[in-house]
Amino acid sequence: MTKIFYDHLILFEEVLTELDSYELEPEERSELVILIEENLHHTVLDVILTNLPKEQHEVFLAEFYQTPHSKKLLVFLETQAGPDISAKISQAVAKAKKEILSEIKNSHSRS
Repeated sequence: MTKIFYDHLILFEEVLTELDSYELEPEERSELVILIEENLHHTVLDVILTNLPKEQHEVFLAEFYQTPHSKKLLVFLETQAGPDISAKISQAVAKAKKEILSEIKNSHSRS
């Protein structure tokens, strides 16, 4: 898993703990983790691009592509999208995680 500047806002362990409570084949677990990570990544990017002025999208995406781990990205976002961007990301991720955890539990109870 690549380090990304917003990793500290996601707190992925809760999802992993829930997955580990089921008897999953390693391959199946790995695929689920990748899907969940991608879902959360898309959630974060949606919040960022929704709150970031359109004229800054290309600047942000170019820098993100070059250095996805750089803490400068969060500083840039706080300057361009507002100082509450971290809170908005955290809220959206929390909602997405809640939905994901619910789906995991529901799919297990249907089995």
